[in-house]
Amino acid sequence: MAGSILLCLAVGYGLDKWLHTKPLFTIAFMILGIIGGGVTVYRQIMKVLDPERDRPSEAERDNDGSG
Repeated sequence: MAGSILLCLAVGYGLDKWLHTKPLFTIAFMILGIIGGGVTVYRQIMKVLDPERDRPSEAERDNDGSG
């Protein structure tokens, strides 16, 4: 989560410096980083709580064409 926020913050700061707009892109990209980090954390929590979620079902394994 911290990586997403810091990366977006750096991009926003760079755009503000390049385009001479004070906090506009910094704030916008920081919000996007927080949302992106939150989605990542949510997915990781769901994977821990329901480990079968990302595995193919038995029917999908039987019909995968190998064998």
